[in-house]
Amino acid sequence: MIKAIIFDFDGVIHNTLELAYKINKKLGAMATLEEYKDFFNGNIYQHKQIFPEKVKKFFKLQNPKFKKLIIKQNIKEELYKLEQDYDLFIISSNMEAALNSYLKNNKIEHIFKEVLGLESHKSKVYKFRWLMKKHGLGKNNSVFITDTLGDILEAKRVGIKTIAVDYGFHDRARLERGRPHKIVSDFRELAVEIKILMESES
Repeated sequence: MIKAIIFDFDGVIHNTLELAYKINKKLGAMATLEEYKDFFNGNIYQHKQIFPEKVKKFFKLQNPKFKKLIIKQNIKEELYKLEQDYDLFIISSNMEAALNSYLKNNKIEHIFKEVLGLESHKSKVYKFRWLMKKHGLGKNNSVFITDTLGDILEAKRVGIKTIAVDYGFHDRARLERGRPHKIVSDFRELAVEIKILMESES
């Protein structure tokens, strides 16, 4: 039975693809948008074009912009509904400082039991294992919601099932390469798919 929902942030709760890409272009990245999306085929911090100084400059430009981001009302409403039945968590490659600022500004910080970002670790595999140990979660009572192939592959390494959304950084065709449990096109579809998954695990 599903007990916990672990969310990726960028591209799932808020689609920050355009914001992130523009900042990278400002920093002199030569990649096209499609090439930039390729950075997320695996763990972005293992990509050969990502190095510490660039990461530091990226977040210096990004974090102030996060304070102005407004969550879509339908996503906010769905998160409140999901929080009634499940424990909610965030595991992200973004900075916890930026994420917590966003959650606080949008008045949803209290619905997440834990937010793990870059400050905790660069590897989502590590963060999954840490979260599972701390909160007594297992691969059969947790589901991860993401929008990238790289995230799906990291979740598979710890045995966590994934539901992917195709409105974020990666499209359906790319997501299918990771064989997620399900791919949805609207955040509002998640509640139904999680219940179906829950029933299949019971």
